[in-house]
Amino acid sequence: MSTSSPCAIDPAMLGSIMSRVRTQASADPFSNPILLFALDLMLRMDRGEIDLDGLERVVRQLTAETFADRAERLRNYLGETAIAANERALADLLERKAREGGFEDFRAAISRVVFGVVFTAHPTFSITLDLARSLAELATNQTVTGVALDQAGRDERMEAAAQVDHRPPAQLSLEIEHAWVTEALNHAHDALEEVHRTALRVARDHWPEDWTKLEPRLVTLASWVGYDQDGRTDITWSRTIAARLADKLAMIERHRGKVDALERAASGDFLVSLEPLAAMLATASAAVARQIELLGAAERDPACTAAFGRAMVSGRAHALVETAPMLASIEATLVAAPDDERREALLAIRASLRTHGMGLAHIHVRLNASQLHNAARRLVGLETEPKDPANRRSYFNIINDLLGRVRPLTISFESLMEERASAKRLMMTVAQIVKYIDAETPIRFLIAETETGFTLLTALYYARLFGVADRIEISPLFETEEAFERGERVIEEALKSPHYRAYLEQQGRLCVQFGFSDSGRFIGQMAATFRIERLRLRLAQLLERHGLAKLEAILFNTHGESIGRGGHPSTFADRLRYAAPPNSRAEFERRGVRVKEEVSFQGGDGYLLFLTPAAATASMRQILDFAFDVSDETGNDPIYAAPDYSAEFFATVQQEFSSLVDDPDYAALLSLFGTNLLYRTGSRPVAREAEEWGRPSKIEHPSQLRAIPNNAILQQLGFMAVTLHGVGRAVSKDPEMFQAMRERSARFRRAVQMVAAALDRTEIDVLRAYISTLNPAMWLNGAGRARRPARAKALRELARLTEQLDRHDRLARLVRRLQSDQLWLLDAIEPAETAPRRRLILLHGIRVAVIQRICLLAMEIPNFSPQLGVTRDDILARILELDVPSAVERLRLIFPHDEGVADTPHDFGEKSQYRPEPALSYEIEHNTVFGPMLRLFDLARRIGTAITYEIGAIG
Repeated sequence: MSTSSPCAIDPAMLGSIMSRVRTQASADPFSNPILLFALDLMLRMDRGEIDLDGLERVVRQLTAETFADRAERLRNYLGETAIAANERALADLLERKAREGGFEDFRAAISRVVFGVVFTAHPTFSITLDLARSLAELATNQTVTGVALDQAGRDERMEAAAQVDHRPPAQLSLEIEHAWVTEALNHAHDALEEVHRTALRVARDHWPEDWTKLEPRLVTLASWVGYDQDGRTDITWSRTIAARLADKLAMIERHRGKVDALERAASGDFLVSLEPLAAMLATASAAVARQIELLGAAERDPACTAAFGRAMVSGRAHALVETAPMLASIEATLVAAPDDERREALLAIRASLRTHGMGLAHIHVRLNASQLHNAARRLVGLETEPKDPANRRSYFNIINDLLGRVRPLTISFESLMEERASAKRLMMTVAQIVKYIDAETPIRFLIAETETGFTLLTALYYARLFGVADRIEISPLFETEEAFERGERVIEEALKSPHYRAYLEQQGRLCVQFGFSDSGRFIGQMAATFRIERLRLRLAQLLERHGLAKLEAILFNTHGESIGRGGHPSTFADRLRYAAPPNSRAEFERRGVRVKEEVSFQGGDGYLLFLTPAAATASMRQILDFAFDVSDETGNDPIYAAPDYSAEFFATVQQEFSSLVDDPDYAALLSLFGTNLLYRTGSRPVAREAEEWGRPSKIEHPSQLRAIPNNAILQQLGFMAVTLHGVGRAVSKDPEMFQAMRERSARFRRAVQMVAAALDRTEIDVLRAYISTLNPAMWLNGAGRARRPARAKALRELARLTEQLDRHDRLARLVRRLQSDQLWLLDAIEPAETAPRRRLILLHGIRVAVIQRICLLAMEIPNFSPQLGVTRDDILARILELDVPSAVERLRLIFPHDEGVADTPHDFGEKSQYRPEPALSYEIEHNTVFGPMLRLFDLARRIGTAITYEIGAIG
């Protein structure tokens, strides 16, 4: 091996190598340019021309470039980001509403909530909050404090981004996630308050005698953080109560800041009139802070829960559980206000109270339908699943009868400690929130995997049992193939119960949630968007058919920011219209049904859109443009005039993708490296390691994964199958009609833009290069050409090991299947050869080389007899699937390097330079094998963050 000093490398040098090998490979259909690039890079490392330090510097530089590009795309996504320009646009929008009719018309228009922003707790916190702030600042040219960002400020942020590791916090907790959402919520509130103030000013100009009667609402803000219990057990009742108390305290402090500002500029009667309001808020702040303190003590020592419970009960009178005292004080203060500016400020506080009560956000609690069924199992005598045809009717009749006889029970915080059924405990937690934290703001009760009306009646039963039926909004989540097929029949089945119908009429609204994430990964994202729209249309018909058109329909479109989970890549405006197509919104309007659309902003990726004042204002402007339907797309879109074509197109996608999901080879692909290339991006606890370490666990079916890791694995392998697969086959059936609809239909074009974006980020040779890691032929061919005996031996061993794993042939078969469908699609849509695409492919190429380097290093692990229940081949199998940290942890136990007496502190009266041979050799292995493997593995994961930037979101 050459001992020459490493040469300086940079992205341009590696990019030129990649361009050269791609050009060479274009003339050879049997070669893979990604593998050729990885081989070139490996040879240069072998010769000492490139070292790991240099490679890490290149990755750091490429990551900074992708970070800057991500910020630029966020800017384009938001559209106009200047606050003044967006505020003028909002004023123009509200001015147009004012001119459409008289004062009462305007009051009705702005007093009705037309949109909901929902910050969910999904695990997409792929970077730190500091990096996320910098990204949002670069995108909006404004700091989080509202100061314009000059070139020096941009350079400072880019220099910082070039020096830090782009990864999530090492200890990513629920509290860190709550800090993120609190920051996003505060910016959202600032933007919404400015909307309210603008509405008040417009009204003052038009109706100077009546404007103070207005109570603008328009948009609600909601949070899942601390409330989502679907699939996790670490969010206890106390953590949910703690989150709600923290949200309440944050809102109280927000109001205190507004009142303090008024007091500082007040005098005379106005100052006197403000004192009761200020005192009320100060008292409430102290009371809630004390409750939080006592709850913290109770979480550390359950014996302290009684003291917390007493504080909640006794503190109710001071903690502002109802808004009436504050509203009455504001009305009295309005009379003393000396001018319109002060009146406007007070009216903005009143509008906030009317919209959000005493919390920084509405809350959405969530659990799974199975948790409700388990709670009711003995109550109803459930011996089978509720949808079992043989027992479905009897189960329904029993729960319906129970609803007629149920009477509310009183509970205490002790009840929460004693209850073991998660569904009942969650409903009891809601009851305690209503009693002691916020008595007025409705709480959304989301039920995942709802597939029968029985589930909705069971939720209503427990709501009545614990006295909160008038405060919770029971909402089914439709996201499975069966739910899309019969979602409206689930609600229709529940409507057979007079109790459920009476509940809806009392609520005045029907809440439904549509899941783009799980539906996309099981039937394909393109099929999911079609099925969701069809279900929306059928729900409009259902409400009219049952004489319930007077109800408001709350349609919650829950999707991620990534393409695979329904996050449109083009613009914010396209995102909103993709999730809630204008034609389906018009269908509700035509039937006289008022609609409130809600959209999720998921985790760290979603919060970016609200992390600076400028981003929040731009987002609010886009939302209200959409909510007031500034669109000409309804009624003239040709896709709706060709129902047979659209039905067959999307049915083909669903058929093809559903078949892929059930293909065991697809599960093998998801198992290739599993989630090992991904950082932990959420507070959800990682599954415990199996007691028997042995061989790596395999994914037998995609249902074993959640949507985010499922999609993230595919992103990291370079093939966006959830968005792409099946579309090629659908296109091939009528290519001319496909192109015609793409050109003429806004709805269809918006869907195809998702596909085009996925194609831009997909490269079949990248996927093939990753699976080649398990190709015995590749390693064996390498052994035949190796010049050094040690390298040839290592390559032969890799060939032996991968032959034993016997997975490559399955993966290669799957790649052929994916490629076959993709070729049809490439005939219709050709990805652009842009700088970001070239950089993305380069990042994948570097990582393929890094992974191969890890595999070769693993061959240097010394032989050992079975220890700790594992063999050397077990360790090597783990490493080949990139479970490197776990493997190295075992290796460090098997090959400790701290043996012998040389390192002991005892004085033996003489010095010794001798060290036992095993200890010496183990230290060498730690320094030359185990340590470098971990370093390479970390580099592979850091490349993953850069890939995430290029794609635009994780999962």
